[in-house]
Amino acid sequence: MATAPRVGNATQAINRLRQAELDSRREAGRKILQPGEVAKGIAPSRVLLTTLGGKLRRISAHDLAAFRDSIRALGSRARQGITAAEALSLSRPQDIEKARAEIRYSLVARLHAGRVELVTNTGPESKHTRHFVTVEFARFTEGLAQPGTPSQVAAWLAKESPLKLECSCEHFRYRLRFVATAGGWVAGRAEHGFPKLTNPLLEGACCKHLVRALTDVQQSAGLRQRIAKMVEAERARIDRPGGRGKPQTFRVSQAEAERMLPKNARRITVIRPEQRTGLPNAAPVADIEAALKSFERRRDKNGQAIARGLAALLAAQRSAR
Repeated sequence: MATAPRVGNATQAINRLRQAELDSRREAGRKILQPGEVAKGIAPSRVLLTTLGGKLRRISAHDLAAFRDSIRALGSRARQGITAAEALSLSRPQDIEKARAEIRYSLVARLHAGRVELVTNTGPESKHTRHFVTVEFARFTEGLAQPGTPSQVAAWLAKESPLKLECSCEHFRYRLRFVATAGGWVAGRAEHGFPKLTNPLLEGACCKHLVRALTDVQQSAGLRQRIAKMVEAERARIDRPGGRGKPQTFRVSQAEAERMLPKNARRITVIRPEQRTGLPNAAPVADIEAALKSFERRRDKNGQAIARGLAALLAAQRSAR
């Protein structure tokens, strides 16, 4: 049975690992397939290998064309972030199964300016005792401006808003950082070197540590309470005259983090795109307008709330035309 990892000095450890990874990345410069080479070709003096097709071999012009197509496919859906549910649905089944079997815990260690740092346990064969996951709310400032209580905003951030992601593990570093960069959801250092050996098909979105962390981000009531406090503090900072001062940092002690853990690991549920049912046809604009007029005349809170929702729906219908 895995034991809960330590959250102490998580931020310093994350910073050290990021610097070590960057130093290692720079040293590997000549082995990296650069963006310009993917676009135009590799010089004859360069010997670069790939595992595309299942065997280690030299990269060909045909491979470069396949790499370009894969990057375009990712870029076609690139945006600022990916929701937790989307990231899980794009993850490989074997990484999800490893998360279920091996990664029992993710503990929140620190929250700051729309960013959450978590610590997970590691698998039984890992040389590490813990890994560090960063989840950044890509639309945090938009969430601050949304109507609603801090708790309501926190629920939206955790379950529906786009995220940027990073993990300190080798799987993310060598297989998924490029995918996250090309897809628009990487937190921290961007990676432009193509994973020609480790992930030439650009498969997956989450390592097993991210699978566990994103499950907990969506389901943990304790974490949502702390996100709500971060929202409340940032709103108060912005509302002060001049909007000055630094964003508040919320650190979580080991005892607090462990109190937030459920008795059993939260169930990891993944809905694949092909499993999603189609959305019902949109209501006609005329019907929405008629309903809006009816509720606009009401003065009770529920009636006014429904009117605001109908107004937003009407605006979305008109913009989609």
